[in-house]
Amino acid sequence: MDRVRRLLGTVAARFANRRYVFALAVVSVLAAKAVHIDAHLDALSASDMVQWGPSFVLQDSILLLLVRAMLFAQGPCLGVLGTTLSSFVVLLCLMLASINISFFAVAGNELHWRNVAVASDSNSWSTLLTGLFSLGVTLTGILLASWLLQDLCYVIATMALDTIKFPFVLAYSLVSGNRRRSSVRYTNVPQNDSEGGGLEHRYTDDEMMESSEPKIAPPPRRRTSFLGLGLHLLVGLGLIAQIVSYATRPDRTAVTFMSWTLPLVPFMDFAHAAPNLANLLTQHGQDYNYDNLTALSDPVPFHWLPKDVKLPGFEDWHDHREHYNAEADPIKVSNLREPLLQPLRHMIKDVPIRNVVLIKLESTRKDVFPIKKGGYIWDKLEKSWQNGSLPDAAVERLATLSKTANFLTGDYDDGFDHPEKPRRGGINANNCHTTGTYTLKSLPGTFCGITPLLADMNQEYYSHVYQPCLAHIFDAFNALDHSSDSDKEGFKPYKWKSVFMQSVTNSYDKQKELMPIMGYTGERFIDSEYLRSDEAKFGKTDVEDINYYGMPETVLADYFRDAFASAKKNNERLFLSHLTSTAHHPFGLPKGEPYVYLTEDGNDLSGYTNAAGFVDRWLGQMLDIIEETGAANETLIVYVGDHGLSIAENGAVTPYYQPNVGNFHVPLVLSHPGLPPIDVNEVVNSNMILPSILDLLIETGSLGDTDTVAAKDLVKNYEGQSLIRPLRAHGESADVGNWQFTVMNPGRATLSVRDARHEDWRIVIPIVADIEWRFTNTKNDKHEDQSILDFGYPEFVKKVQDAWGEEASMWVEEASFVTRWWVDDNARRWRYESSS
Repeated sequence: MDRVRRLLGTVAARFANRRYVFALAVVSVLAAKAVHIDAHLDALSASDMVQWGPSFVLQDSILLLLVRAMLFAQGPCLGVLGTTLSSFVVLLCLMLASINISFFAVAGNELHWRNVAVASDSNSWSTLLTGLFSLGVTLTGILLASWLLQDLCYVIATMALDTIKFPFVLAYSLVSGNRRRSSVRYTNVPQNDSEGGGLEHRYTDDEMMESSEPKIAPPPRRRTSFLGLGLHLLVGLGLIAQIVSYATRPDRTAVTFMSWTLPLVPFMDFAHAAPNLANLLTQHGQDYNYDNLTALSDPVPFHWLPKDVKLPGFEDWHDHREHYNAEADPIKVSNLREPLLQPLRHMIKDVPIRNVVLIKLESTRKDVFPIKKGGYIWDKLEKSWQNGSLPDAAVERLATLSKTANFLTGDYDDGFDHPEKPRRGGINANNCHTTGTYTLKSLPGTFCGITPLLADMNQEYYSHVYQPCLAHIFDAFNALDHSSDSDKEGFKPYKWKSVFMQSVTNSYDKQKELMPIMGYTGERFIDSEYLRSDEAKFGKTDVEDINYYGMPETVLADYFRDAFASAKKNNERLFLSHLTSTAHHPFGLPKGEPYVYLTEDGNDLSGYTNAAGFVDRWLGQMLDIIEETGAANETLIVYVGDHGLSIAENGAVTPYYQPNVGNFHVPLVLSHPGLPPIDVNEVVNSNMILPSILDLLIETGSLGDTDTVAAKDLVKNYEGQSLIRPLRAHGESADVGNWQFTVMNPGRATLSVRDARHEDWRIVIPIVADIEWRFTNTKNDKHEDQSILDFGYPEFVKKVQDAWGEEASMWVEEASFVTRWWVDDNARRWRYESSS
């Protein structure tokens, strides 16, 4: 029993001493630095790591030596002050390291502290709680590692201080004429005594002399002296290597960015938050004349607008304020003068469109719509099994996972057996990228035909949504004078009714404030708060939440059916919008829904794939409801992913700061049973949806005369092209590319840019200084495993030229300068002024 008590006492004592506190600082700082380097390792070459790697930890070494000196400072005043300051620094390092490392483990990317304000929003707390387990594991790991390494950390730091002090002590001795032996002594490495089965430390912190060295009986054994000398020499060489590497390294952003020590990281993150594209210098001598241009002008005249009422979405016309003008946009490319796609030319007038349904598919990648045997996700799932083969249950689940997607896209080339291959009809875009990889930016991008605001998180709700959204347009149609319309039969005279449905909360990041700005006011917006209230039309629901946002989509079935039934009964035209949610992390399924292990350990990829299958079945249920209500043959349904998820490429469960193409490539289908099946393989952006819907309504003759005039005026003034016509890769001049921008989650720091002239090239442009430039060519690198990265623009351009030639390098430069202009004009369109 005494031995047990001694053992427990010794273990506890090693948690309650200054060496352990110092070890906490060492482990926290170095672990965080390791994660920091790993997160950006692709931006550094192997030679960079060898040459300049030692300089990356110089600031860390200085910090830790200062902590060591303060923590063991002697004297009443210095001791208290040193202990207080060093304890604060250690706690700060422990907190920052735990948060940074755990966030990286969950999100696959580093936390950017300039976004930490989201934690102050109580509506985001449920989201943040999902990271508590990872935070707990990280913190426990640091605490245990520090317990194990405390002696080693202490001895190395002491040797480093001895080495630094030695030349000063020697110089003082020489100057003063004092030839006595230096007080700096080589110390024995502390060890543990296991005599009697216990663990007993040889000395404690109270045994310190004034020099902060432990009292050790000096056994003058030659081998000990040689060992101490050798260890001191190694530590000294390490310090010299750091100093030399730091002094001789080039002035490059990449190596500087790697060097910041942990307590400085949040401050540097804020310091580098300002846009930095203004400092770009051409590397090829090309001349770009965008800087004095803007796409804003006096509003395009709309003579059909009512004069006696201010219509929501059209305030600029009533207030005579500047507005986006496509004719003034120097990079606008229009295809409205092109003829219709060949399969549409002789039959489109026979396609009635009474209703429009627009469905945003949460976190939906293109390659799960439909999923394919032998595809990228299939291979990832298969390799997760020890025998390299999927079990029968997993194969059976995958074979039926995306039957609705097969039906909607007409894509049955998925490696599975299909006795029948029905297709609903419509346009299937195979190369579509979203307008934003953050849901609350993707929504206005799609529903308003614009590019989202280049600002972190949802700041759109209090900025100027610079184009009328679809709900505004249909409300405007309702407000027009139709007395002169020639055709008053059928559904053309009916009023439009707009409604948006989701089964999740409206409170995250001010979505409740955003939706009215997009035209969904009051009872037009159905969400989980309404569904759980006493006011719910079909009774208060008690269905359990499946994730930290809300309930499964199936709770909306009655409301979906009622919307179509009411529109039919009341002679209305329905514009129904819907946001799915189950495919969002943590990929929970409702009770009773079968879950099939698609990976051996049931990891996130398995969960995501199962969730995608549930959403596919829900989409099939929605189609059944439309069929039951008799509206199928006159309803246009648009399906589009709000963003993707690079969960298969790098394990990311959020697109936060994730540049991989898996976060951008989404499904897009414009489906109507009267349309022929058409595949569009050119470069597409989801801001093309709004003009495509208007163009379809016009060309199918689904609008009355007055509304047709209005729609023709409106469709010309949006940024995107129409998907029912051949897409143009460039403007009237081949020098004007069809540039497409995607605002990356969370919104302000990075921008993904494509150009239809070079459909395989993509560049991720950092708007702020502490993000890498990134170039990929997806022609031979479909999943972007071989990206080119660098923090410095000149170095980045050179890397692209070395890898892909001068044409690619010149395109990168053109993309950069076009983006520099576009970033400024984006702020002007949104009437946005950054607070920083």
